[in-house]
Amino acid sequence: MIRMKHPLKLILILGSMLLLTACASKSYVNDKTAASAARNSSEFLRLDTQLASLDNRIGTLQTSQEAKNSLFEAKTSSLENRLGKIEANTALAQKLVQDGLDRASSANQLTSGKLLYTVTLSDGQIKFASGQAKLSKQALKVLDDLAKKLKAENRPVFIEIQGHTDRVGDADTNKELGLSRAEAVRDALYSAGLPLHRMNVISYGSSQPAVKGNTPKMRAQNRRVLLLVLL
Repeated sequence: MIRMKHPLKLILILGSMLLLTACASKSYVNDKTAASAARNSSEFLRLDTQLASLDNRIGTLQTSQEAKNSLFEAKTSSLENRLGKIEANTALAQKLVQDGLDRASSANQLTSGKLLYTVTLSDGQIKFASGQAKLSKQALKVLDDLAKKLKAENRPVFIEIQGHTDRVGDADTNKELGLSRAEAVRDALYSAGLPLHRMNVISYGSSQPAVKGNTPKMRAQNRRVLLLVLL
């Protein structure tokens, strides 16, 4: 049997060795843990960077798509506006063509139709002020009665509305004034229910006076509108 001379010393040595071994193991574990944590942190950082990059790409794609959608909507709206204008212009052109045909037919009837009667709206009836084409309430009443009469007769008549003026003013001004008066009568008859395509306006200005002379009474007689009713 072996006898140990210094058992306490041996125990201390063994304890020191075990302690050193434990410290070395703990240090090793700590080193390994730190290295693993560093690798994980690096991996997380890399993944986070990739996710951020992916988010940016998705955002860019969404923005690009929104821009494309906005551009598409703008082009669609522009195209719809252009189509609307084309349709409106086409409708207007068709109306103008039809109006032209109606007026041509009316003009042909006026030149070849049978004169039924004439109606003279003199200044005594419709009160055209000098240099003006505005119709008075009395004039509108006379024209409304005339429209009722023509509608009651129920015949496809054509009406030539002639505007005349006195000799005050130059020829061009009187021609325009006579036309304005004829148009005022036409518009009043249209408002009373007569179709536009069965009426034609013309101005003779001061070239065909009803009476010759330059007194106030004579000038009033020459300010007139003459209606020729033809069938």
